[in-house]
Amino acid sequence: MHNFRSFIQALEDKGELVRISKEVDPKFEIAALMVKLEAEHKAFIFDNVKGAKLPLVGGLFSGLDRFALAHNVPKDQRFTRQDHAALLGKAIADPIPPKTVNGGAVKDVIVKEDDVNLSELPIPTFFEDDSGAFITAGVGVTRNPPTGQLNVGFYRCLILGDGTLSVNASSMSDLRSIYTEVQNSGEPLPIAIVVGAPPSLLASAAGKPPPHMSEYDVAGGLEGAAMELVKCETNDLLVPADAEIVIEGVIDFKEEVVQTLGEFAGQYGPETDPITKVTAITHRKDAMFYGLTAGANPEHNTLGTIAMYTLESMILQEMKSQFPAIKNIHIVIDAPMTGTLLNLVVVMDKKRNGEPAEFIREAFKSQAGYLPVGRIFKRIVVVDDDVDIYNHKDVEWAIATRMTQASKILVIEGYQSWELDRGAKENAESLRLGYDATMDLEDIEKLKRPMIPGAENVQLEDYL
Repeated sequence: MHNFRSFIQALEDKGELVRISKEVDPKFEIAALMVKLEAEHKAFIFDNVKGAKLPLVGGLFSGLDRFALAHNVPKDQRFTRQDHAALLGKAIADPIPPKTVNGGAVKDVIVKEDDVNLSELPIPTFFEDDSGAFITAGVGVTRNPPTGQLNVGFYRCLILGDGTLSVNASSMSDLRSIYTEVQNSGEPLPIAIVVGAPPSLLASAAGKPPPHMSEYDVAGGLEGAAMELVKCETNDLLVPADAEIVIEGVIDFKEEVVQTLGEFAGQYGPETDPITKVTAITHRKDAMFYGLTAGANPEHNTLGTIAMYTLESMILQEMKSQFPAIKNIHIVIDAPMTGTLLNLVVVMDKKRNGEPAEFIREAFKSQAGYLPVGRIFKRIVVVDDDVDIYNHKDVEWAIATRMTQASKILVIEGYQSWELDRGAKENAESLRLGYDATMDLEDIEKLKRPMIPGAENVQLEDYL
């Protein structure tokens, strides 16, 4: 498993990393270049960001092939979404707790209190109506108040001044429940923002393991070894010893700000969050600042997809107990096409024509762990097992050819959405859609697909 540094070197060795030495402005100019470079599937380092003392690196995980590289998957081995989900699932099943060490490269430079200056970091402003510059690739480390367990997740941070920022916690994040718990106690909350973490921790933080498990333990499972952590300077939180940068702070719930950022679904996402006072910054002597291109861009959405692996497992487990005919499911998050809400595609070996519609209604009422399905899913599509649920065109083909009656389309109104569903009307309610794209049982022979026997065993390279 690569660490952050060795992974960047591996990308450079493959010719997939671009270095830009020309000075770039962190306001809009750098964002425009990040978008263009990611569209070319290039990672990048900006060595000369106006006003900053450190370079900016990004575009690292703009596709699953990059995680294959990070996880040392052999070049000739196919690496699919299912393969990546299996890797993360194995790490969750066999976690390795971290170990605390006395020091590390992240302690090369230590700056505290009045000497802290966030403006020295190359933090981009992405879109015209954003509230300001945002840290987008930082993983926040906090402790869960009831248990003391360390929690790690991706949280965007709005820069408010040289020593203040605001850490966003969406309603679906672990941090939101921690905010609520601590806010009710009246106590401040220590936090650490890790910028430039090991790939194993980035995957674990994005992957949303079960609430009882720390992302550090899962990262250890991915690496096959305990992650080395070091204590922060101004609180008792533990952070990766080989991280690039750590920003330590204290969240004070007495004051809140609205922060607006262009989001993954191709629209703005206003959020209200408390203010954090930065108490220290530690970093490597040659640190690189890691930035995700905000909005509907490849790296942002690739990391977002990892969160679906655990969610799929929970939904499948929940639904199969009620509907044994379900064979598999796939959560589709392909922004901006799918919008702010998720789509669910389900393979069902139905025994009755009305079974898909019954499933759709029950699925929207169900829970996926602590997440209400009806709150975060817009559309559920049920297909037969001859349809590839991981192929968008195949699913759309099933919708186009097998939905022949109005009764196969369910329009369900009055569902409460999460806050990113900006189009929801009064009380944040919006409609949900269900598509029964299965063949009617009496039409199975009539609608049989043309198939070539043995085609899956024929390899073209054997004939060339």
